[in-house]
Amino acid sequence: MAVTETTLIDAGIAAGLIDPDALPALRLAARRERIRLLEAVTRAGRFPEAALYQALARQRGMPYLLPKDLVAVPELLEKLPAGVLQRRPMLPVRRDGEYLLALGDPDDRLSPEIAGRATGERLRPALTAPEALTAALRHQRGGAPQMTSVETGPLDATGLLDTLMKDAYLRRATDLHLEPEQYGVRVRERVDGHLLEYPRPLTPQEGEAVISRIKVLANLDIAEQRLPQDGSMSYRLAQWDTPPVDVRVATAPTRWGERVTMRLLGAGTTGLGLEGLGMPEPILGPFRDAINRPHGIILVTGPTGSGKSTTLYAALREIDSDDMNILTVEDPIEQLVPGISQVQVTTKVDFAMALRSFLRHDPDVILVGEVRDLETAETAMKAAMTGHLVLATLHTNDAVGAVTRLADIGVPHYLIGATLIGVMAQRLVRRLCHQCRVPYRPSAEERERLGGELPEDLTLYRAVGCPACLGTGYAGRVGLFEALWVDRALGELIATGAREDVLRKTAAERYYTLWRDGREKVLAGEVPLAEVERLVPKEAR
Repeated sequence: MAVTETTLIDAGIAAGLIDPDALPALRLAARRERIRLLEAVTRAGRFPEAALYQALARQRGMPYLLPKDLVAVPELLEKLPAGVLQRRPMLPVRRDGEYLLALGDPDDRLSPEIAGRATGERLRPALTAPEALTAALRHQRGGAPQMTSVETGPLDATGLLDTLMKDAYLRRATDLHLEPEQYGVRVRERVDGHLLEYPRPLTPQEGEAVISRIKVLANLDIAEQRLPQDGSMSYRLAQWDTPPVDVRVATAPTRWGERVTMRLLGAGTTGLGLEGLGMPEPILGPFRDAINRPHGIILVTGPTGSGKSTTLYAALREIDSDDMNILTVEDPIEQLVPGISQVQVTTKVDFAMALRSFLRHDPDVILVGEVRDLETAETAMKAAMTGHLVLATLHTNDAVGAVTRLADIGVPHYLIGATLIGVMAQRLVRRLCHQCRVPYRPSAEERERLGGELPEDLTLYRAVGCPACLGTGYAGRVGLFEALWVDRALGELIATGAREDVLRKTAAERYYTLWRDGREKVLAGEVPLAEVERLVPKEAR
């Protein structure tokens, strides 16, 4: 017997996922759009249906099993007849030394009795999302998965792609991966910087169909499967009154077929201001001053996916576009900012060519999506020297390393020293869920790792997991920032080709490091110590 819609909604209200005052409006929206009420509720709250099952498990005092926990105990699963599992889905698993029986209905009393008699073991009932349970059963018993919908039966490629995109939207994923394997296509979503498994893999036929559909929408050659291809599309979720999602699509041939990676551009960051980035005040103030300078260049550095573009877009929103002529060259354009002219890099127009053209368009502020080569770097630096403010990104590990990187590309030291206003390095770290984080007293070893002067009654926080964060213990991400601001003395040192250690020593207290920012966020209870240590190497602390 399936869990009723009312039961799930009541559990969601009890867990704080659903605002009961919003339910009447959501019911009207569901009727108007001809979708289920649960669909309207999860869309409004941007969480998957699985979060309601986790809330229900908490309400009933039952263990909850995430998809990663659904690994069967083989010797017990073999004792359960296939016919019984088809009628009553259940899966015996072992967690923390205890045997559990994964169920999709907390009121199912018969299945634990059947499983106990068949296996001879006492299995404690545990709740999980029915879709994840069905997928785990089919995968671990060797059956072919079939995604079905109550309304439409087996899904075609269009419906299947829409289901995947809706799940990515609900989980606030930034990337969607379709990875061919020997017996199917694995689907994973990047959420808060970590890849999460989609509840079930696709069959080879489903995978081929949905990949072909993606290639058609992204204007790629569907007949070409032996060469990598890149494209883009704007995707609107079927039957949902939500804005279209801009998607960058990349394909590549693999041993078992063509894989596809979809970058969901601007996911969760559109309209974000500088305050929402988590930038500390010792960096935020000088950064605001820097972006209001009349000329010079500001660099934002970090690895791919560290939020560099988000920071630059937030900076552009702070600049008065009515009073300034702002031009950008990007690959790709990730967010549309009103009041500025944005140029997309193509095979015919590269960064350097666009920059040279910009100088004939009377610009005040120029944004360069990425400095990749000497021509782009020199053009940007010369633009900064001739009365323009230039914002750009660069791939380096830290702020001081940007000077070395520019010199390695071939930019003369004197040009770097004369034009560089400052460099900001950044990373993205998972933020603790404030609804379920728990306080604890750090050990002596943790206090030593944190270093510095610490109060005797210091309290830190660790992740636990709840329905609001889908059991991960984390909700969203926050930036870790490092800044190096170039004054006259530092500019003269850069112009002479000084080593990185000399630049760090000269900058001294004005050099705000990643570790310093991460440590402050740990002490404030925003992030756990392990997350900061994972991103900041020992030598940089």
